[in-house]
Amino acid sequence: MRILFFDIGEIDYKGVEIISAVLKQHGHTVDLLLDPGFGKHYYLKLPLLNHLITDARLLIKAIAFKPDIIGMSIVTNNFQYFRAFGKKLKDVMNVPIIVGGIHPTSVPEEVIKEDWVDMICIGDGEEAMVELIEKLESKVDISHIQNLWVKDKNGNVNKNSLRPLVKDLDKHPFPDRSIYAQYGVLGKRIRFMTARGCPHNCSFCVNSFRKNLYPEEHYLRKRSVQNVISELELLKKQYSPKGIRFEDDVFVLDKKWFNEFKAEYINKVSLPFHCYITPTGVSDEIVKSLKECGCESIAMGIQSGNETLRSNIMNRHYSNEKVIMAAEIIKKHGLRLYAEYMFGFPEETPENMMETLELSNKIHAYNSWSAIFYPFPGTGLYNYCCTTGNIDETIKRDIVNGKGSPQSFSVLNHPYKNEIRIFKTLLPLYTSAPRFIQKILRPLLKRKYGLLHKMIYILSIPLLEKKEFFYRVVRLPVILFKTFRILHQH
Repeated sequence: MRILFFDIGEIDYKGVEIISAVLKQHGHTVDLLLDPGFGKHYYLKLPLLNHLITDARLLIKAIAFKPDIIGMSIVTNNFQYFRAFGKKLKDVMNVPIIVGGIHPTSVPEEVIKEDWVDMICIGDGEEAMVELIEKLESKVDISHIQNLWVKDKNGNVNKNSLRPLVKDLDKHPFPDRSIYAQYGVLGKRIRFMTARGCPHNCSFCVNSFRKNLYPEEHYLRKRSVQNVISELELLKKQYSPKGIRFEDDVFVLDKKWFNEFKAEYINKVSLPFHCYITPTGVSDEIVKSLKECGCESIAMGIQSGNETLRSNIMNRHYSNEKVIMAAEIIKKHGLRLYAEYMFGFPEETPENMMETLELSNKIHAYNSWSAIFYPFPGTGLYNYCCTTGNIDETIKRDIVNGKGSPQSFSVLNHPYKNEIRIFKTLLPLYTSAPRFIQKILRPLLKRKYGLLHKMIYILSIPLLEKKEFFYRVVRLPVILFKTFRILHQH
């Protein structure tokens, strides 16, 4: 069977890569159709680039591949882009389309209604996709595959139960990065996952929703050290990366696992890396060990400077003193600290936002990143917002349609939407600026969001993102060139 995945963006998506690897292992042919999306949702939207990577050319590539089925993995904020192109695919090709990912998993009843969607996959997709493809190939009934909702020719939907989680992640082949590498998406820092899930239950995070799908099972699963090291060794040979970005929500979960990993990593991989940690997971011992292992930077989610909001609204339980102490430990060991914040939570006031600004100012992180709270369907905080009136029926519909993002504006009914946007925009520059610049910026915190705020944000991007910004800027023409070349082969 021939399977074509469609994706949008300029990073490789692990879910697609793993399913591609599993399908290839079973003898199927897999390819990826990629729209880098630079003209749609990059740092600075550049519509002119849409003339280089056109939908018409993408459709020509899709038709030329002659797929038996098309797959997509969708996050909520990208749904509107996938929907627009999915409709175009359906118009020119009589091929079944299956969509998976967190959005159809969280709002299956809504996604399956789409006229361009034939099936949705809820939860993990590897085993369900293998079963689906084999049954399609054998031309037998596909309506009773666990994890799938399948629409028949009359529009009736067969809603199947979830299959048990795959507990041993080592049974899967390594992710098939080649389907993204052909587009130039893989750069000098490879994104890598050693686990699935998170030990915490933050009310705004989709991980807490995923856990609730499996109340009798352990959603958090970790790959073995040997499995991880073997893949990293292979990546060094294939792509010669300069560093690794471990994307696990919390990298150090098990000291025994990490100590074994550390010895193997130093001996066989020895590349600088970036990872994620929480304030409660920081200690001298852990950070010192990370440094010895090759860690050069750590991202730490702080979210808010108000302890009550963190505890009661976000389900994150630690004091500001703990945050400051954790930051000092990270910097003491010579690691770059990337601090992450969020504005726009229900019940948050401008005074609370100022507390976040002040806490960030005390930490003096190497880089401070801020976002606007987005209520992802199914999460505890989404449900809370529905009961408080922060989300009404119109907003629910907007969220289902993927409108808004953590980088744009608050979608909530919130009395301080203007302040939310301003604090999100100014925090990164404010907390990295000298005091005389802070005095200039402070009056802008009380003005209506406008052109001046936008200009400051745009001009501050290369200063705040630093290495990451220039890394992406250098990759942009490479991705454009390789994508253009692939699309014009047909």
